[in-house]
Amino acid sequence: MLDTKDQQTTTQPVESGSRVNLLYSVPGFAAPDPDSIHQTVTSENTIFNWGGVKIARISPDIVVKFGFHVTLSEAKNMIFVKQNTETLPIPKVLAYYSYGPISQDIDDYGSYIASQLKEYLCQLRQISHRNYIGSADLGPVTDPILERRHNKGPFNSEEAFNNAIIEVYQSTAPKRHIKSFLAGMLSQKRHQIVFTHGDLRLQNIMVNNGHVSGIVDWELSKALYVWKWYNDWTDYLLQVLEPYYAEYGVHRFLMETLW
Repeated sequence: MLDTKDQQTTTQPVESGSRVNLLYSVPGFAAPDPDSIHQTVTSENTIFNWGGVKIARISPDIVVKFGFHVTLSEAKNMIFVKQNTETLPIPKVLAYYSYGPISQDIDDYGSYIASQLKEYLCQLRQISHRNYIGSADLGPVTDPILERRHNKGPFNSEEAFNNAIIEVYQSTAPKRHIKSFLAGMLSQKRHQIVFTHGDLRLQNIMVNNGHVSGIVDWELSKALYVWKWYNDWTDYLLQVLEPYYAEYGVHRFLMETLW
């Protein structure tokens, strides 16, 4: 809902290189480029900084909001509401732009990161191992689900690992006589044993300039059946891995008691 004059400003370049795509700017406003913003923002003028979103006051009249969880749709919504209400107290958007190799929105950015993760996970799962369930070099299973068990493996089969899980669950909740029920749920299907990170969530994925630059926190890594997956990035899960809906439900049921 931009007027003609505002639309003409959406193609103006920001003097910070071709990776900046200026999508909107009010007439006469020079949008600060990312480099100058990073030089201006300090801990003293930062208003909010959490979860991939940073808000800072860079002048008495200008506040900037940026980060990998900031969406262009928020700016568009604010402009729309401002133009279609009379007294609603909403901040005026002076400009918004995307920065980086992904020039559209966070959904495109997330999908691009997900495609990289999928490639890296394929490499990880192709690592040759000795067909056991456990950590590297025949080490024990490093998994919170077995934290209360003295013998943490390694296990020579999926069945042996499942039996260990059932044993821990029964000892933790002895009044729940569902041992046979759990055994039935866990034995519905046999899975390929692959090497996995074990705790691949956003906090452990490093991103720089639109690319996955590092994957950290490998303490829970292990060879495990293919469906086992910890991830808070649920919106992109189906883009990264083949879904195992039933197995995930069983795992969540167990974790409510064991972790």
